[in-house]
Amino acid sequence: MSILERLDPKVSRRTRLLLAALLWTGIGTGLLAAGVRWLLGAPAAWFGALPVALLAGWIKGRLVLAPRAEANAMRIVQAGEERCIGGVFSWGSWGIAVVMVAGGIALRHSALPRPWLGLLYCAIGAALVAASLGSWARWRASVHEASAVAR
Repeated sequence: MSILERLDPKVSRRTRLLLAALLWTGIGTGLLAAGVRWLLGAPAAWFGALPVALLAGWIKGRLVLAPRAEANAMRIVQAGEERCIGGVFSWGSWGIAVVMVAGGIALRHSALPRPWLGLLYCAIGAALVAASLGSWARWRASVHEASAVAR
């Protein structure tokens, strides 16, 4: 066994499905929290736009991101057991994540007013949380499958 094989952190399919769901939900929740924090410092009128941002994000999450999350979950299921934990997302998805993080950093350092950023972050956060629902369903199915096999 090579040193690379020994250092490869392999985990089960179920663990990768759980990690995918946790990442989608955790990042979405973090963005929602940051967005609300920025809105708290704004005049109360900004909160009137919050339901619109959340609804727009939810719709985008269900229509655009949920199919990506489902495709990722299927890729994990098809990859089989005991694979690298980094395989929770494809290389392309990791690349998109890096671009998104860089975009977030650029936005936070831009001249955009914080209330606008707050609404944008809330919309993106809602989209990620909405997309995570399919990942959670796939993980729950894997847990039920494992318990049925164990019986």
